[in-house]
Amino acid sequence: MDKQIKEADIDKPFLMMTLILSLHQCHKFVRIAKKKDIRGGIIVLGRGTVKSATLSLLGIKSQRKEVVNILFEKEKAKEVLDFLTEELMIHEPGHGIIYTTPVIIAGQIINNKQGIWNKEQGMEGESMFKKLTVVVNRGMAEDVMDIARKSGIKGGTILHGRGTGSEFTARFFGMEIEPEKELVIILMPSDLVDKVVKDLYQELQLANPGNGILFVEPVLDVRGLFDSHHDNKDTK
Repeated sequence: MDKQIKEADIDKPFLMMTLILSLHQCHKFVRIAKKKDIRGGIIVLGRGTVKSATLSLLGIKSQRKEVVNILFEKEKAKEVLDFLTEELMIHEPGHGIIYTTPVIIAGQIINNKQGIWNKEQGMEGESMFKKLTVVVNRGMAEDVMDIARKSGIKGGTILHGRGTGSEFTARFFGMEIEPEKELVIILMPSDLVDKVVKDLYQELQLANPGNGILFVEPVLDVRGLFDSHHDNKDTK
């Protein structure tokens, strides 16, 4: 990605576009990206957590997901977002989710261009959606989702990683082992954030060191995320 960012581009705002897709949809995206010369993406393996009666009957508890991250200039991102939404049929349920978040690149920090980031942050102040990320020890992701569902969330995406802090380091036969981590990513309407964060913070006891980290980021645009929590309210 860095090679694609020219020195002259540091005066421009950038967005990170993230696509959460099934394996089939990801293969389709790769073909489209090659044709449209969309480069510099990073694909990470994850799994979905949306509950489905049909999947449960088949004994399928989770679905493999491919999480794609691509950096774009803001002025180009909207055109690409609209194009991918149409080509991947994101407007139909089950075809995936695409969202954009504001980012500041290294060159902008080094050259004291943080004002671009601040301007973007101000523009998104009333955004309808937020991205919540919870980092917990391995095996805790489903607990995170159980709490989030009780708070009104339908589903999220789980990624796997590992900690790098010395406070998490364990020793096994004299060798330092970094325990695996799970990242839970949840997109939600802004009006749910306070409740979900409060419930997760209390239930996971995040005030205690080592129990996990939670943070919220602005989402400028999102496609394919259906406002199910309002539907749930109507059916109660």
